[in-house]
Amino acid sequence: MARKLPEFGPKLVAEIEAAWAQSQPDWARQRLLVVRLIAQHELTVAQIMRAAGVSRQTVFTYRDKVVADGVAGLLRRDWKGARVPAVRGAVATEFVRRLEAGQFRQARDAQAWIKNRTRRHLSASGVRKVLRRLGGKLKVPRKSHAKKDPAKAAAFKAELPARLSAVVGPAPQQPVRLWVLDEHRYGLLPVLRRVWGRCGVRVHAPYATRYQWGYLHEALEVDGEHKAELLFTPAIAQDIHALFRQQIAASDPAALHVGIEDQAGFHLRAGDARLPANLHLLPLPPYCPELNPVERFGGLRKARVANRLYPTLRHLEDHLTAVARPWCQPARVAGLIHRWLADQTNSGVPV
Repeated sequence: MARKLPEFGPKLVAEIEAAWAQSQPDWARQRLLVVRLIAQHELTVAQIMRAAGVSRQTVFTYRDKVVADGVAGLLRRDWKGARVPAVRGAVATEFVRRLEAGQFRQARDAQAWIKNRTRRHLSASGVRKVLRRLGGKLKVPRKSHAKKDPAKAAAFKAELPARLSAVVGPAPQQPVRLWVLDEHRYGLLPVLRRVWGRCGVRVHAPYATRYQWGYLHEALEVDGEHKAELLFTPAIAQDIHALFRQQIAASDPAALHVGIEDQAGFHLRAGDARLPANLHLLPLPPYCPELNPVERFGGLRKARVANRLYPTLRHLEDHLTAVARPWCQPARVAGLIHRWLADQTNSGVPV
């Protein structure tokens, strides 16, 4: 049999109305709304649920509470507050800083740090909750060379407009096209990458030891038309390096081209006679590949040919060409360019 809503009686109704007329916190006003609607005997339980935004059980819980303990009992909260988090305030700030620096290799590393810092031991699941709450995610770190100078990398970003102005002059008489350049080796020795597999079942990838290599030279335009230039070569040397620079310069002979690239030993230096007259070089700081967007292009290309065997370099090159073709579209090239690089370029030099 369905439970009925009782008559509260004039005294209890008066107490409810008096409490309703006073200033109350949101949780108390919701409780009073429920019992007030019950006292009016105008709505069904379902209508009261919708009007107050509570469940059916909550309606009867508040009814029983006010009948047994009065309005004072209805507005009394037995909740003593949530448990104080172990990682909060200055501890949370330091935790996030260490998280951004990649100092927690496993959740147990974070667990040990929290215990040492706060003298509180969290369970494994509790530590994972803290990691997720503060934006943690399990990642594979990017390699960073021990000789890298972070100050030089930061200075390159800040000083890029001034360096470009020094290369092309304050008011160039011809259009300026800025490129980022790099090259990647490919070969018949397969690239292995992670794949999704079923638990308990070992996943295999074909592999053969064959040492045949080629090189793909890549250039992406930072702004403007967002063009891409590619060149396959069987080897790599300064003369081959010069050929690719000539290809870039010939793509628009009327423009002044500036190429941002690293300082590999086989790269030409500024002033080399083999460089085209309408192309200038702007070197990156040593050991800072993350500043070059072409690294992202190389990673995308490598991911598409991983875990596969190719009978010849020609077959591999045909597949690389097919993989690279969609990414050479202007919209895709623009998406690969670092935002800071495009912003700094536009802030200092008319391109």
